[in-house]
Amino acid sequence: MRMLWLQTLRNLKIFVKDKANIFFALLAPLIVLGLYVLFLGKTQTDTLLDVLKGMGVTGADDDIRSFADCWILSGVMASAGITVPLCACGVMVQDETRGIRNDLLSAPIPRWMPSAAYFLAVVLSGFLIGFVVLALCLGWLALSGGWFLSALEVLGLVGLLLLSVLSSSTLLVFVVGFLRTEGAFTGLNVVLGTVIGFLIGAYMPLSMFPKGVQYVTLFVPGSYSAALFRNLFLNGALENISQNVSAAFADSLAEQYTLQLDAFGTSLSVTAMALILAGTVLLFAAANLVKAFVKKNVR
Repeated sequence: MRMLWLQTLRNLKIFVKDKANIFFALLAPLIVLGLYVLFLGKTQTDTLLDVLKGMGVTGADDDIRSFADCWILSGVMASAGITVPLCACGVMVQDETRGIRNDLLSAPIPRWMPSAAYFLAVVLSGFLIGFVVLALCLGWLALSGGWFLSALEVLGLVGLLLLSVLSSSTLLVFVVGFLRTEGAFTGLNVVLGTVIGFLIGAYMPLSMFPKGVQYVTLFVPGSYSAALFRNLFLNGALENISQNVSAAFADSLAEQYTLQLDAFGTSLSVTAMALILAGTVLLFAAANLVKAFVKKNVR
């Protein structure tokens, strides 16, 4: 176990020391946050306030702004849970192109250990950096006056972060394991980092997309992660709006801003989404084991 930990620590250090890699790992969450600060936040807030004015409701600016803040932070966390593990997978590709992985496989250690060390490093990178991002998000809510989270919900956010990182890590380690050049990995990084915000509804609610696109997102594990983050971040904000503004308006917001996913006409509950996300961990963990078994027999 000590050798496994040392290899994991080595991979983790290589990732953390590359400041450019850290930046690109956080680029998608930063884009989400930047777009919100520049214009999305004001646009969403003004639109919702105009709807309330049409209902004859005024003076709800702070309630709506808090709701918008919580919604965008859920997108930031969901994006970080994907892009950080993806960039951490870069160590695997670097070692592959430089022949280091072959050296590890020829060393007097179990053949499964290098692969296990890569996976653990990806998970640790995703969770540790994601935890820092979560702390910043919570700090923002506390300073802005939009804090409606209970202690149990904060613990739920930490647990969901771990589940999200595990889900994306098992999937990404499986996919990146087929790449043999750093150019191919960079291409995957750029493409995924660009589209992931749209696929999980980080920029705009999935309910605004055509039904066909919404159904495609059901096959993206990050969509379930994003929806679960929304439920935890927005639960208190929606209760506040329900009490201070209108219960019907709060229910409408929950539907419009995709707190539940539409699975071909069936609305998925929080429990169902959590089980599906956990199922992706088991599915791609099994896929990684099968791939390792096949590689071992081919060699």
